[in-house]
Amino acid sequence: MSYQPTSINLRIPQPVTVTRKLLLIVGVLLSLSLCSQLVKYGTGHDTVFGLIPLLYVDYEGNLPTWYSSIALLMASVVLCLIALSKRVQKDRYTFHWFFLSGLFFLLSMDEVASIHECAIEPMRKLIDAQGVLHYAWVIPGGIFVLMVAGFMLRFLISLPARTRNLFLLAGAVFVGGAIGVEMISAFHAFSHGEKNLQYSLIITLEEAMEMLGVIILIHASLEYLCKNVQSFQIELPGDHKAAG
Repeated sequence: MSYQPTSINLRIPQPVTVTRKLLLIVGVLLSLSLCSQLVKYGTGHDTVFGLIPLLYVDYEGNLPTWYSSIALLMASVVLCLIALSKRVQKDRYTFHWFFLSGLFFLLSMDEVASIHECAIEPMRKLIDAQGVLHYAWVIPGGIFVLMVAGFMLRFLISLPARTRNLFLLAGAVFVGGAIGVEMISAFHAFSHGEKNLQYSLIITLEEAMEMLGVIILIHASLEYLCKNVQSFQIELPGDHKAAG
């Protein structure tokens, strides 16, 4: 008896095609979220048959949340494919690619579980956080970002100029939204509360920047992958056939 594995060829999609589709989805989601808030504060109705909780980008377990989680997971998968190809090549930065893949996998899980928000109350009580630090998770979050940036510095320098610049742009846009605009929304929430249209507009900007940052990262990663690997072959267990 001989073992005959089954092979599956995975073709890498074109970055431009993927990016256009993701931008379209994000545009629709942000528009629906914004419309839901205009309806909410224009009519005084909080749910409108459940549509507002389903569409608003600041709520959990709804369409924008699941999109963001899937997009982050997509980034993780693409980075993992690069890492696997680098492992075959015995590249010195293989671990860094795996690290990035794991990081975005955790961000994908956090998007649906909101784990980072568990740090808000303890940090708020610890330092009496007010104003821009009202959402106090940004303190450990900012420290973590600086640590990751320091760890990834040489890796980023080693990348081709275009990939490096796109990665830096993706990071700046994503972190600028997740921490920078988050601090603005924190100041507004501390001063005026969260139940107003102005807060919703700030949150929409924050989520838009996070979503755009992830799209830029996916585009850069796919572009890099297409230049290094055209397709992947996966072998699955097959049938045992008689030899000879």
